[in-house]
Amino acid sequence: MNKLPAKKTFSDEEVIAQIMQLFWQNGYYHTSMDEIVATSGVKKQSLYNAFGDKHTLYLKSLQHYHQQILAACAQAMQQLEQNGESPLTVLMMLYSRGLTEPKQPTGDLMANAIAEFGATDSDVKQATDHFYEDYLTLMASVILKGQASQTIMTTATSMTLAQSLLEARIGLQTRLRQGAQPNIAEHERTWQAFLQP
Repeated sequence: MNKLPAKKTFSDEEVIAQIMQLFWQNGYYHTSMDEIVATSGVKKQSLYNAFGDKHTLYLKSLQHYHQQILAACAQAMQQLEQNGESPLTVLMMLYSRGLTEPKQPTGDLMANAIAEFGATDSDVKQATDHFYEDYLTLMASVILKGQASQTIMTTATSMTLAQSLLEARIGLQTRLRQGAQPNIAEHERTWQAFLQP
């Protein structure tokens, strides 16, 4: 008589969310499989069976982060727009969102991944590129609305402005990860003044 496979007692999404937080806090190289097992509460063999090795878990964590952040941004954008806020206000939310969130690790999981891997891992690079392309598209779409309503400067394209803003955001995330305490509100005011027509 064939043995039935053991019933899975955990939620894939919840486990990946826990592991994502661990990678976000410690980085890839400073996170061991033993720590992953302890954090997730799932046995090592069960993790391997369900997800694969540590590298695969990391990629799944990046994917989860991507979905979580973009969904939260889209929801926040919609709320601000429904409240009648200007495109510039929406854009500043995208610029500074999550930078000083006390309940999460400092920096940004994607910026941390770039700092750790650079371009040495094609899978990680693909994941980070995909995330930043989507974030860039969100920013550019808001800038385009602001340019159409003449509340954001039109002397540069929406994509050029979005790229500059996104790179400034990544720079702030890196500084935060290093333990610096930049004045986010001051940075916002500077960008607002710059972006106004």
